[in-house]
Formats: sequence, structure tokens, C-alpha cells
Amino acid sequence: MVSFNKQAKGGKRNWIKFFIWTPWIISIIMIFISSNKTKAINIFYATNHGISVAQPIAYSIYYIVVGLVVIMSFVGGKRAFCHYVCWMAPFMVIGTKLGALLRFPSLKLLADKDKCTNCGLCNKNCVMSLNVNKMVQKSSMENSECILCGGCIDNCPKGVIKYCFCSNITAKLHSRKIDSNHIKKYLN
Repeated sequence: MVSFNKQAKGGKRNWIKFFIWTPWIISIIMIFISSNKTKAINIFYATNHGISVAQPIAYSIYYIVVGLVVIMSFVGGKRAFCHYVCWMAPFMVIGTKLGALLRFPSLKLLADKDKCTNCGLCNKNCVMSLNVNKMVQKSSMENSECILCGGCIDNCPKGVIKYCFCSNITAKLHSRKIDSNHIKKYLN
């Protein structure tokens, strides 16, 4: 079995997905607006019985996409397709930013940097190749590339990282070590 642990570099390359997403979403909106007679959306339009192996075009497109994902993994590192090309990631990023702006509580990661021993298991087990240890040391677990899979939580021997269903205010107060009485006063 081949083990492949090359880390995706990230950085400016993470913006590629937005350049793919923007024309894609704009074209969908423009097509929808330009069709004056659209009363319903049929996601199976022009497919007789869904996508099947009876239609060679359908499964050849599938294999092309799978091939692209595999090739990008070898060239760009773990989850390179997710970092650089995924057209769904901008929806998650925009949703996260909008939720924070509207102060909706959501699932977040919280860390206690004082308990961290810098063993690096969180970095090694992060499927998105993020520098989790650096985020723990900064007491800021927010990263738009994080998919909240919990790999860092499951593999931390000291229980430094935890899930929290909370608002950004609560998460920031937690990172500053303010006790619960102050949090209640601040939120009221």
C-alpha cells in the first residue's frame, strides 16, 4: 500500500477556487434570470433514468473528475483538490463569514494552549494539512479551510482541542480565559 503524506501548501493557491466559483455561480444566476418561463428547477433535466452506465458520456465525465482529484493529490499534496479547486468551498467560507457577521452560534473548535505539549499529532492528523499547533498557540482556532472533521480532537493526547457550539464572542472570550460569570455579563 502506498502512503502519501505530502502536505498541500495553501497560501495564495487557496484563492483559485474563488476564481472558479465566481463565474460558475454568476452564470447559473444569469441563466436562471434570462429564462423568463422558469417555474421549477429540474435537476434531472435531459436524463431519462438518472445517470447510469448505459450512458457512456455520464460515467466518462465521472472518471475524468476522479482522475483530476487523484492527479491533484499527487501533484499538490493531501486534499489539494479541496484546497485549490473545490467549487463548494466558497459556499462554506461565505456561510461561515455570514454566520459570524450575524452572530449566529455554530460549531467551532476551542483550544487551551496551556495544556498543549507541542507533540504535533494535531498537525499530523489534520486531513486539510493545516498547521493546527500554530492555531492552538495563538488561541485562535478559526481557519476558513478547516472542515471541522475532529481529527485534531481525536488524536490530541491531552484533550487540548474541543468542540463548542457557540458564538464568536463566546469563543473569543474562552481563548482569553475569562470565567463564565464574565461571559454571562458580557452577553447580557
